[in-house]
Amino acid sequence: MQTIREAKRTLTGQPKSQAEELEDQLCSFCPKLTYTQRITGFCCCWAGGYLLSFCSTLSLMDYSEQGIRNFTALYVLGNVIALCSTGFLLGPRRQCKKMFHPTRRVACIIYLVLLIAVFACALSGVPFGIVLFLFIIQLCAATWYAISYIPYGRQMVKSFFKDRCGCQK
Repeated sequence: MQTIREAKRTLTGQPKSQAEELEDQLCSFCPKLTYTQRITGFCCCWAGGYLLSFCSTLSLMDYSEQGIRNFTALYVLGNVIALCSTGFLLGPRRQCKKMFHPTRRVACIIYLVLLIAVFACALSGVPFGIVLFLFIIQLCAATWYAISYIPYGRQMVKSFFKDRCGCQK
C-alpha cells in the first residue's frame, strides 16, 4: 500500500530525501505484525518495563549509595522498556512522530536525554547527589511529557500551581 507522499513522488518523479530513506531503512527492520502479536508485544513490554521499575524499589532497602544507584539504573531501564511498548501498538514511525510532535517535542527530548544521563550517571560513579538531582528532574520531565498527551493537561497543571502559589496575572 502506497502512502500519499510516495504516490506524489511517483507522479512527479522526485527522489526520496535522506531522512525519508533513513526512515524507510529503520522501518524495514520492523516486521509486519498481526494485531494479536502487537497486543502481546505491547503487554509484555509494558508489564515487563513497569515490573522492572517497581522491582527496582527493592534495591532501596539497601539504604546505601549503591542501592540508590541500582534503583535509579533499574528504574530508568524499566521506563525505556515501557516507553518502547507503545511502538508495538503504533509502530515505530508513528510513535516517533507522536513523540516529536511540536507540542511535546521539547518535553520529549528533555525526557529522553535525562533518561540517558541518569542511567549513565548511576552506573558510572558520579556523586550520589547529582544522580538523585537528575533523577528528580527526570521524573518531572516524564510527568510533563505524559501530561502533553492529555487535552489541556498542561494548562490544568499550570493553573493548579498558579492557584496554589498565589501567582495571579
